Amino acid sequence: MPIVKNQYARLKKINDYLTSWGGKPKSKADLLDRCGCSERTFREDIRLLREEYGAPIAYDYRQQGYYYTHPFELAATVTLTDKDLATLHTALVTLQQFQHLSLFDDLRGTVDKLDKAVRFRSSQADDFGRYIFFESVPYTKGSEWVDAFLQAIHQRQVVQFQHQRYDTEVTKTHQIYPYVVKEHRNRWYVVGWRLADEQLRVFGLDRIIAGSIERLDTTVTPPLFDAEAYFRQALGVAVYDDPAETVVLSFTREQGFRFRAQPFYPFQDDDILVDSDTEFRVQLQIIINDELVYELARLGGSVRVCSPPKLLDKLVYFHRLALSRYSDSSSVL
Repeated sequence: MPIVKNQYARLKKINDYLTSWGGKPKSKADLLDRCGCSERTFREDIRLLREEYGAPIAYDYRQQGYYYTHPFELAATVTLTDKDLATLHTALVTLQQFQHLSLFDDLRGTVDKLDKAVRFRSSQADDFGRYIFFESVPYTKGSEWVDAFLQAIHQRQVVQFQHQRYDTEVTKTHQIYPYVVKEHRNRWYVVGWRLADEQLRVFGLDRIIAGSIERLDTTVTPPLFDAEAYFRQALGVAVYDDPAETVVLSFTREQGFRFRAQPFYPFQDDDILVDSDTEFRVQLQIIINDELVYELARLGGSVRVCSPPKLLDKLVYFHRLALSRYSDSSSVL
């Protein structure tokens, strides 16, 4: 019988054979013949079935055969290409970046199982994690409260907590009906309906006082909230009252290539106004807020605001304020 090189194919043959015999022992010789492999390889396959798949394999010394102690089904398989395996490796390495989150505790076991399965299905040399390096995702204060708010959202509960903003020493107690938890620039926020003034509000989880979070049984009927539609029109997580506006930006040719490859805000082909050897000009339907100003300021001289005037004024003011910090003769470096 030809050698079966695919390990999973051998495991399936062993499983199918033992299952078909309904708990009656099958000799090692029969199984070896069916699998077409060496005895050493066969022992490793038996170990994998027991340890990795939880197969209830036992050995009857009197009849010198293997059998299942109770009915068992080997997990259904999905055909994976080399590209699929590479993609899974990348996804798993990405997930590992968020191990500091408390909500990862329940996910960690699943990720470990997936990691073992992917490594099992691929070559031992294909350890893609060795070749993928991410920017460090540091532990951020407040991430420990993510799970509490997610549980409250799932159970439709009101949450009470104490919160202290950066610009004040005063601590206030808030009661909100949480809608979503959102991450932005390695900080976590909760967006919810505040009961006191019946308004949509955003709170940074890093400013919540430890031990103050309490889930309440208060019954409320807040308005519906479409998070995807709400955040689609703006950068950041702040609450916005103003509608989106048409913003026209002119990029240098080089920055235009970068923007098209990784835009900080989505756009369509018909939003492109100029695409020449010297300029890339595009219009965006976006809410004008501080986050947009910060993003444009980061790009420096590689971008120019064409319209509207109020965004141009905000960006010019931002740059002038920054310049004054350096041009002030009283400053001591």
